[in-house]
Amino acid sequence: MADATYDAIVIGGGTSGLTVANYLVKYGGLKTAIFEARPELGGGWGSEDLVPGFIANTHAAEVRRYYTLPLEWDFPLKERGFEFLEYPVARGTIFKEDLSSFCIYSPEADPSGERSAASLAKFSRRDADTWLWLTELYHRYIKDAVVKSLFNPPPPPGEPNPLEKLWLDLCKRWPERIDPAFLVRSELEIWRDLFENEAVIAALCRHVHSITGTSPDIPGGGAGRLFAILCMVADTGAWRGGTHSLAHIMSRIFVEAGGEFFTKSEVERVIIDNGRARGVRLVDGTEVKARQLVVSTLDPASLCFRLIGKEHLPFRLAQRVAHLDRWRICITWYGWAVHELPHYRTAESDPDIDRAGRLVLTRKDPLAMVKNHAWRRLGMMCPELNLCVWGHTSIDPTQAAEGKHALGSEDFVLPATSMSAEEWKEFKRKHAEDTVREWSHYAPNMTWDNVIGYLPLTPVDATNCANFGPEGCWAVIDMVPSQMGGCRPAPELAQHRTPIAGLYATGAGWHRGGGGSSTHGYNCYKVIARELNLGKPWEASDRPF
Repeated sequence: MADATYDAIVIGGGTSGLTVANYLVKYGGLKTAIFEARPELGGGWGSEDLVPGFIANTHAAEVRRYYTLPLEWDFPLKERGFEFLEYPVARGTIFKEDLSSFCIYSPEADPSGERSAASLAKFSRRDADTWLWLTELYHRYIKDAVVKSLFNPPPPPGEPNPLEKLWLDLCKRWPERIDPAFLVRSELEIWRDLFENEAVIAALCRHVHSITGTSPDIPGGGAGRLFAILCMVADTGAWRGGTHSLAHIMSRIFVEAGGEFFTKSEVERVIIDNGRARGVRLVDGTEVKARQLVVSTLDPASLCFRLIGKEHLPFRLAQRVAHLDRWRICITWYGWAVHELPHYRTAESDPDIDRAGRLVLTRKDPLAMVKNHAWRRLGMMCPELNLCVWGHTSIDPTQAAEGKHALGSEDFVLPATSMSAEEWKEFKRKHAEDTVREWSHYAPNMTWDNVIGYLPLTPVDATNCANFGPEGCWAVIDMVPSQMGGCRPAPELAQHRTPIAGLYATGAGWHRGGGGSSTHGYNCYKVIARELNLGKPWEASDRPF
């Protein structure tokens, strides 16, 4: 290892690392090595046994069709057993006050949106009609723009991205419904422009919160949140066998193509000579050379202050990275092994609610998540649970023992640094009890008698992956408007380049944000391929990105 030399070195073997490394080998023709600090590759494509025979997806607990689009085109995923399974009922909501509910169906189950509209009509006929209009808008205009925006590096600040361009076009087509001011308005303001029923608005706020993790009243994020809810409905599902199945497939493809990876091999520093990256130094002192490039998939702070060193950074970039927000998207993701799926009280009148892929259990209060953020901003745990729950085994029985089921639950809580290890231990126990108590209010069979075991993951557990430290932010950095697109993580880094020649950077701290998508690694390779004149599979095929 001491004399090893590669064309390309990738620091970190998670979602982004596996993606960019596979492109560098197959389409770039570069001798590539991955160095990963943890015992196994995969990162956000991670699954664990919550109890023997039951799978808990520990990071990408919710996946979407578009997450793997370029990978499925450019690599033999399906031949290796990869399969995306779509929920027929994409989203569901039950309100605590009276156990009323509605369902939003997937396009496969409801191509026209009529079934979803009929469910919403129980609350407002006008809102049902608005949903039908949005569904048509998504299929005719928004879907392609979303994909183009996701799978291309973002334009610099001040230059509109494909979605912003589309929005301005839509404003001209439907000025009576939307206007350019939506680009600077908050999510809550936009929902109230489009919808009339407060319960429907409250549900939309909570569903989008699972994706963005930001308070609905933050200015400037509204238009993007509208696109987010339509995307969430369009392709919510699971990967057969759990999210870690994709990590195994991509790892095998990488090795078979000639790539090499080294686990338990943490990189301490990028070797910089005359302003250029020449290789890496591991924590054990081993130095590995890179002929052409190094790619970091670490969080922005680790990249700038550990791998590069503050002495190599412009003052403003160092300041921006040092003060990035990363306290908002701190959550509990509990895995539950159960005897039977929850059977909800409201299923007597709304039977499809039992089949909802992602189910929100909340109040009819559009400010519920605003209050959650206010409590946490003050350093206090929100006194009310705001649960989102799911059960992948309703569409993928391979994730549990035969005849049994694996569930998940999510709640937004304080950052990891807010409590001691002992306090977090006690919190896990109490939060599990509170979650079962709350869940059973909606589904009487969700008692401890139904629970076989559970895996309590909190922000402090997320810090076991260095990228999520020190707060345990699952998106690495918050997804507020000022930290998105061409500003994510900072304008100087958003194009995947760094101040060091030959050193590139990617990961969930870059466009498009958190999640187990191939977006980050794919866009990083696009930048590298254009600069080094490497293979460009997107030019050889008829596709929108």
